Amino acid sequence: MADAIWSRQEEPTLALRPLRNATITFGLVSIPVRFYTATKSEDVHFNLLHESCGSRVNRKWWCPKHEEIVSSDELIRGYEVSKNKYVTFTDEEIDTLETDDDRALDIVEFVDLDQIDPVFFEKTYYLGPAAGGGKTYKLLATAMKKEKKVGVARWVSSGKEHVVVLRPFEKGLALHTMYYADEVRDFGAIDLEDTPVKEKEIQLAEMLIDELTVDKFDPLQFKDEYRERMMDRIHAKSKGKAIVAEEKEPEKGGEVIDIMEALRRSLQGGRAPAKRTTARKKPATHARRTASKKRKAS
Repeated sequence: MADAIWSRQEEPTLALRPLRNATITFGLVSIPVRFYTATKSEDVHFNLLHESCGSRVNRKWWCPKHEEIVSSDELIRGYEVSKNKYVTFTDEEIDTLETDDDRALDIVEFVDLDQIDPVFFEKTYYLGPAAGGGKTYKLLATAMKKEKKVGVARWVSSGKEHVVVLRPFEKGLALHTMYYADEVRDFGAIDLEDTPVKEKEIQLAEMLIDELTVDKFDPLQFKDEYRERMMDRIHAKSKGKAIVAEEKEPEKGGEVIDIMEALRRSLQGGRAPAKRTTARKKPATHARRTASKKRKAS
């Protein structure tokens, strides 16, 4: 998949600026590496303005005790140990908690990637070799790729100890910071309907899945259409064009959907909404299902 991502990009690749240095350790082997940001946000960001004059507003820190605005250099960090009682820290005191050992990416075990559920992944970085680490870097990346394994490691950064995954990526390594188990919410807290599903319905759903299955995922086929519409609107308003909101049709709810009919229409490539079920003379074996939200056949 990764090869497909870059081979189809037309824009020249710009050199990335390293964020920080670290050292990968496993056994007696040490590999100096550099961190690089792997992703970037292309979201549309707005500034907050004062409506009456159009000026950009500034964020201020207000002290309710002294009833005055406080500058950023007067701020310290505080951890609330009881109501309105804090243990305070300066940035320098927090920095002293990190040692040279904390900059090490200490691999504690190797596992198969499919043993780690994606819900645990938080953020992704690229890792590149630092000066003098080129050969051992390539050695680790090549060995992990041949063994089809990923490394689980510990790493301290930004005032937090992380559990991370190092994995082969393209010609090198990528690192994923992960959530701890107690940071992932229990799926069992979600209310699920205990609704019986017929075997024939499962078979039709499997046929639809097979119909939509592709050999290889291509991320380049997807684009942020909402962002494109927003940028079009921004460009139009900058040229003085008035924006008129389109009237939306009111949503209809409470429809009874025939799941079998919806699956059949999907397999046939139909775009029409699923047929509503009607009352039948034989009610016992064909109970109607009520959907909480309107579903459409795709």
